[in-house]
Amino acid sequence: MSHSLPPEINEALRGRWEPVYRSQLHYAITWSTRGRRQVLRARHVRTLRDLVQQTSDELGFTLVEFAATADHVHLLLGLRPTQSVASAVRQLKGRTGLSLLEAYPELRVWLRGNLVWDDPYSVETVSALRVEKVADRLRSLHAGDEDLAAAS
Repeated sequence: MSHSLPPEINEALRGRWEPVYRSQLHYAITWSTRGRRQVLRARHVRTLRDLVQQTSDELGFTLVEFAATADHVHLLLGLRPTQSVASAVRQLKGRTGLSLLEAYPELRVWLRGNLVWDDPYSVETVSALRVEKVADRLRSLHAGDEDLAAAS
């Protein structure tokens, strides 16, 4: 008995195989601007949020929550077990830093150089039971920052 599959399924089966993951590891990640200088304004934060979301989508990360102030960034990120948090942070900081400098040349002057982010970052693992609480905390932590709206 011969089983013939539709062409689109045959093509999908011949493509690159990736396992299906049923679990994600969640991390609360924080990093700051170079020298902890308060240079991020509302326009920078909006662009940064879009860049982080775009990079996360491209690399297969799950961005659960994003919050930022004038001098630091908080993320709640979900990763597959095969993804390294160090690699994820390196990709996010690298791509966003270069894009922000390209889009906003004034950051080079304010930060006195070509680096947007400090090297150190902090990572905290978040259990599945605490993901929503941490997301709420990040939402409320920087919800009413009026200083970000100030023009530079």
